[in-house]
Amino acid sequence: MAKKNQEAGQDVQEKIADALNVALARAEVNFLIAKIDDYNLSDDFLAALKELSEKSQKAATGFTNIITCLAIKAAMPDVDMRYHQTQIQTQTDRPAGFNFRGVSERTVAPWLTDHTFESAKSGWQTRTFERPKPYMLSYDENIADIKTPFLATFNEVEVLEQSAVEALAYLIHQQLILRESKKIVLSIPKTKDIQLIVKVFREHFFHSYKASKGASRLPVLALYAVYSVLMEQLNRYEGMELKPLEQHSAADSQTGAIGDIEVINSTTKEVYEAIEVKHDIALSERIIQDAAAKIMDKSVDRYYILTTHSMCEPDDVLYKKIANVKALYNCQLIANGMMPSLKYYLRLLSDPSLVFPRYVKLLASDKAIKHEHREVWNKLAIEG
Repeated sequence: MAKKNQEAGQDVQEKIADALNVALARAEVNFLIAKIDDYNLSDDFLAALKELSEKSQKAATGFTNIITCLAIKAAMPDVDMRYHQTQIQTQTDRPAGFNFRGVSERTVAPWLTDHTFESAKSGWQTRTFERPKPYMLSYDENIADIKTPFLATFNEVEVLEQSAVEALAYLIHQQLILRESKKIVLSIPKTKDIQLIVKVFREHFFHSYKASKGASRLPVLALYAVYSVLMEQLNRYEGMELKPLEQHSAADSQTGAIGDIEVINSTTKEVYEAIEVKHDIALSERIIQDAAAKIMDKSVDRYYILTTHSMCEPDDVLYKKIANVKALYNCQLIANGMMPSLKYYLRLLSDPSLVFPRYVKLLASDKAIKHEHREVWNKLAIEG
């Protein structure tokens, strides 16, 4: 007979945490490619899970309960997850041998909080869920708005043999969508210290993001913010304007753009200066050739190729290629490192503190930027 107060051991807690991490990894892959139909679940079950996620803020305790039970089932397939307390596990031939509440409080709730998903401190913090009864369709406690999808989840898994692994991943996917839709207040540092500004930018660019796809957009946004200030202060840009950024996913061949950032003549709308930004990509002959192809039929005064990669200085071979492009097209082709260039541009500004507010505005609005990039920015901006 199971002991009434028996809790899951550390090995079991770790196994459940692993199940959560596996589900998250799968959900993140599908989320990044907007593939929501990759889960092998019935339409009724998908609808129930989606409803639980949509109501997860209002019904955080019930949501945390469901995540806990699904994670336990995913980690321990032989367990009947309807029997959540040891005192009722004598009623099933598939007992867990521990109370689910302890797992919820020590493992699941902290995990949900760490990932900025909806969470209560426990999935059993109200009496509605604490009753020593299995979560059958006949469960007669008042679970309010989520009672139908809540109990349906247990029935789908334990009676209709739907996959808890699939359900957990899908529910986390829905949380990723919900999290991404939320507006978070972004910190705006007020510093004029150029060294500190460059340091924060560097750390934001090179953080180890899970959503690595959007990270390559960050240096573009930073330089665009700098240019938006620079053009207001330098005579060189009189009569010029900064062209709005194209979507990150848009191909140059489709948009007609010759660079990530373009300065155009306000009257003729012709490109006056363009900047191509490469993130962690070494300068190469191919990159120089691509630049030449973009400017060969344009009247561009300057074309910059700036990379965050450490190999950013042209060698002798590339210098010759660059000189040839200059001679052929009467365009100053300049290849350099992003970070040194950023520092140089900041020194030209009368007030470098104007850059961060514009960068933050772009972080908040650009569609390529994910929740993770914004969260990391807040952490870096606060720590300095």
